[in-house]
Parts: sequence; C-alpha cells; structure tokens
Amino acid sequence: MELQRKFKLPRMIANSIAKTAFKIKTFWKKESLEHQEKFLFNLIHKCRNTVFWKRYWFADIQTIEQFQRDVPIFTYKEFQPRVEYMLKWEENISYPGKIPLFAVSSWTTWEKWKYLPLTKEHINSSQFNWWTKLISYYCKANPKTKICTWKTIAIWWTFVENPYTKEHNVWYITAILQKRTPRYARLFKSPSPDIAFIEDWEEKSKKIVEETLHQNITWITWQPSRCTQFLYKVLEKTWKSNIHEIRPDFEVFFWWWMAVDLYKDTLKELFPDPKFKYWQSYNASEWFFACQCENDADDMLLLTDNGVFYEFIPHEEFGKENPKVISLEDVELDKEYVIVITTNAWLRRYIIWDTVKFTEIEPYYKIKITWRTKYYIDVVGEWTTVEYTDKAIIEACKKVWAIATDYTAWPVTPKWTQRWAYERIIEFWKEPKDIKEFQKVLDEELQKAFSNYYDERNYNNTLDELIVHKASAWTFQKWLENNNRAMWCSKVPKLMNDRHVLEEIFEIMGE
Repeated sequence: MELQRKFKLPRMIANSIAKTAFKIKTFWKKESLEHQEKFLFNLIHKCRNTVFWKRYWFADIQTIEQFQRDVPIFTYKEFQPRVEYMLKWEENISYPGKIPLFAVSSWTTWEKWKYLPLTKEHINSSQFNWWTKLISYYCKANPKTKICTWKTIAIWWTFVENPYTKEHNVWYITAILQKRTPRYARLFKSPSPDIAFIEDWEEKSKKIVEETLHQNITWITWQPSRCTQFLYKVLEKTWKSNIHEIRPDFEVFFWWWMAVDLYKDTLKELFPDPKFKYWQSYNASEWFFACQCENDADDMLLLTDNGVFYEFIPHEEFGKENPKVISLEDVELDKEYVIVITTNAWLRRYIIWDTVKFTEIEPYYKIKITWRTKYYIDVVGEWTTVEYTDKAIIEACKKVWAIATDYTAWPVTPKWTQRWAYERIIEFWKEPKDIKEFQKVLDEELQKAFSNYYDERNYNNTLDELIVHKASAWTFQKWLENNNRAMWCSKVPKLMNDRHVLEEIFEIMGE
C-alpha cells in the first residue's frame, strides 16, 4: 500500500485523463439504426469472393429483404463443417484469407466445444469497442469514479490445442482480450500473466488472492457465481467480514450475461456499502452485444455500431420451418425475440440462443435479456424458464431468511406417482432452518411467478410438488472440475429436460 500511496498523484492525473477520454467517446459515437444497413453491405462487398458468399450469390444481393430471402439461418452445428475447414487453415471460407486465431466456448449451450474463428476486425470492433463503451458510459454516469486510478481484477484463461494442426492458436476469449491489451492498460489490471495462464483453477485463484491482497482494487469483472466464490476466498485469507474492510475504494462489479438478482443477497454480504454499483453487459463467446449505460438500470443499450448486423425472430415464430424474421427497424416494445446475427468474423445469420425484449426504441435501442432458449423445463407444456425460477427462489429465500448461491433443476417422475415433478439441487450461503418448509414455500412462489406452472399444479393436476435437495458448499464447483469445465465463465445449467447432470451432482453429494 505504501508504494501505491507514492504513486497516488500520477494515478489521479491518469484517472482524470482517462475519464475525460471515455466521456468524449459517448458523445462522439452514438448508436443508431444507420450503422446497420451500411455495415451489412460493406461486409457483403468485402467477402464477395469467399466460398460461403459465392454459395449464396452474394454479389447479386441488393437489399436486406433479398439477403433474408436467399441466405438461410444457421446454428453452430450447421456451420461447424465450415469452421473445421478454417481450423485446418483453409482460406476464404466465410471471410477473406486464413483465420489465425480461434476462441472456444464456455459450454453453456452445446455438449462439445465450439471453436469460434476470430478476425482482427472482430477483435477491434466487437471486443475492444464494447469494453471501452461500457467504461465510457460508467464514467459518464459517475463523474467522481476512481476506477481508472487503481486496479481491476480480470480473470482470464489459457490456450487449447488446435485439434487439427496441433498449434496453440485456440484460446479462451478472455485470454485473447488480455493478450492483446495495450501494455499501458495492463498496468491497471491484475493478475500478472504468469498467474493468469495457470490452468488449475484452485491454484490460480489462490495465487490471485495472494498477489492482489495488498493492491487497491476498485472494480472487478466476472460472472456472478464465480465472482462470489473468489471473493469468499479473499475473506477467508484476511479474516474480514466484507470486501470493503479490505478495499474501501472498491466501487463496482461489472457482470456478464447471467441475471444477477439471484446473487444480490450474497453480493450485499460481500459489498454492504449501499453506494456499491452493479453494471451489466451482454456478451457471449461469439460476440458482445449490449451494455448498461445508466446507474440502477435493468436494461442495456444495444450496440448498433459494433461489427454486427442484427435480425430478430418473434418468439412465437421460433422453431418453425420458415419463421418470420425482422430487422432492427421493425422491432416492437415488450415483445420477445430470438436474436440472429451476421458479423465481421465468420457468423452468417447465426442464431444466438437467447431471447430479449426491447424496453426502448427511441432515441436508442435498449434491451433486456429474458431467457436462453436452451434453458427451460417443458414436460407437460408448461415451458418454465430461468426468468421464473430465479424470481421464485429469490422470494422464497426472503421468506425463510435464507441465501441461495446457485441451483440446478430437472424434471422427474417419482416411482410412487404418475405425475411429473421438478427436482432441484440448491447451494446456500445461508441455509434455511427447515428444508421441507423451504421446499413448500418455493413451490408456492413458483406458482405465483408463473401462471403456467400454477395451472399444471392445480387445475390440470399434472405436476406434483417440487423436490429440493440441499448441497454443501462447492458442490457445483466440483462438478465443473470433474467435467473439465472449471473455466472462469463456466456454470452449471439451471434448467434442462435431461437428468444426466443432476445424476452426476448426486454422485458428488453421495446420494
């Protein structure tokens, strides 16, 4: 800390300069609809000689309507053969030249790795543009911020061997971003590279705690469940009751994709200062789409000038053979859409397995993530999603004075009944005194939160009372490690229709 005090004035000057630069960015580049059409046709022109574009006669495409008519919608599975060609260093597949770098997914949607080709344009327009915009809007909303004065903790991962060429040109997206971070910016980040590239999560987190223990950290970026796990380790090391006792200047948690509501009570234990802020962003391994632009907002600004052309499938059309697809200019408020993207990397009319609602259209487009299309339970036509199960568990915990840290739920048909039921494993930071009482309250709260579930529980009599199992601390972490998923952004699926993950967790619990 003595060394930090020595450089306090230069850091304050750097903070002032950086904040001014970030604020200028919010005024200089506005998000608008005009960027969309211009981007799409520039991309078509640039890629007109690639294998993919020749296949669909892109040279003849003159309008957005023609583009939507002539080019089919793709999932990763359908695009995978082209990705394999790129991994083998084939050139001009869906983007000019060879693709030198690939990211791997965090396994949130598919059972196997997704290899995601990265172009320089992608890294510059999506990754760095998104990140600077997020910080810019935060600085604009918080003129007295000190986040550019001291350090942040940004957890990143390592490389994965290319399955075809055996080169080390396949990385986790966080490692790629950190590797390409300018040197001056690395002065404001922890951990150091020699620690950041450690593959073993337990060893890595231990060393990060030790390295950053006496650093003045002002912010952290991570997904909520893994962030809380890491911060508990900090408290265990210091014997303090909350993070502010260690780092009084800690002011904001930038969280990615996952809904933070479930973790808010746990985070308030870690950050009890009411002035502490939570800022969200919307990103996937494939792309970065939106970021919060105001304090206490529960929606995000859609980034229209970020190297991506957006299309949207109305939720009621999703799954049809020829669904209706609309452009950004035709979206409506409070209507649910599945996102389809075309980017300046390899993605062409690619489905992102998330749905969003627009909360604002003028003067800017603002969205809320509603749920992931792969995460739901549907055994009798109820179609229960994470949006409702999160809400129910938060309310149930309030009523029995408990704090849940994470959960997973799956359908089950008990041997003694012909009715389906939901079976759920929950980890608690603060356990309920009576798990049976909690089980009953949770079932009632889910009925309140979701009318379909209420109908199936009461009128149609097709669902039985849900079943709750209490897991000890770090159970989910052990499952991730056992399945080689202990990466910084991996997580246990919250809802699915298949029970294999549940059974694997039961084995860890000894049940």
